[in-house]
Amino acid sequence: HVREYGSGAPLIILHGLFGSWENWHPVAKTLSGRFAVRVVDQRNHGGSFHSRRFDYDAMAEDIRDFMGAHRIAKAALLGHSMGGKTAMRFAAMFPAQVERLIVVDIAPRGYPPLQAEAIEALSRLDLARLETLRVADERLQPAIPDPTLRRFLLKNLKPAADGRYCWKVNIDAIRRAYPCLCGPVALNPWPGPCLFVRGEHSDYIRDSDWQDIRAVFPQAHLCTLPAAGHWVHVDDPAGFAQTVTRFMESSPPC
Repeated sequence: HVREYGSGAPLIILHGLFGSWENWHPVAKTLSGRFAVRVVDQRNHGGSFHSRRFDYDAMAEDIRDFMGAHRIAKAALLGHSMGGKTAMRFAAMFPAQVERLIVVDIAPRGYPPLQAEAIEALSRLDLARLETLRVADERLQPAIPDPTLRRFLLKNLKPAADGRYCWKVNIDAIRRAYPCLCGPVALNPWPGPCLFVRGEHSDYIRDSDWQDIRAVFPQAHLCTLPAAGHWVHVDDPAGFAQTVTRFMESSPPC
């Protein structure tokens, strides 16, 4: 499933874990004034297909197939968190198809399974006895005390034809694959224009990561947006869009 915006140089946006095109609508709409933006729901998310296989090679191959089906020979890729790792893996597997690379608040290294408890709580939620989203929110609160995170995760519930709720995401596949998704992503050096964007209040890209990142992406620039956390594009949509636009147009991004 894909949502298309605007015209111009192609820019493909890849969301993070439990995200979808909807999380990127405001930024995509802003960027559509200059670029042909395509926000893709990755497998097991949003309106895209569910699959037992869920790894970065598979997601990179999905983007290759998407580009082939839409006759896009080469594009800029922008990925946030899990989507950033997908974009980096795509550049390793299909380097000739990447015009520019924008990686948002993620490094290629492995991370601790910070959301493991939240994923377990979602998988235990009894949808057959769920009457409202408010009830779901109450049941998730002990395991997921952060209300902002709960609201984000609950966007993945939708009413089914029988009046009950069902998941948009493939909870079982995400639960099984989560340790793999948290692990490092295999890369090859990619010499093209590359931008890493991080939030000042996030530690997903540390200063200590930069030497390893530059070893793989020698043209990489790093921009830090103040007052932003891990969801940089949500915390500062205007600043984020401006940073991406400058980079896409070959200006100093920050």
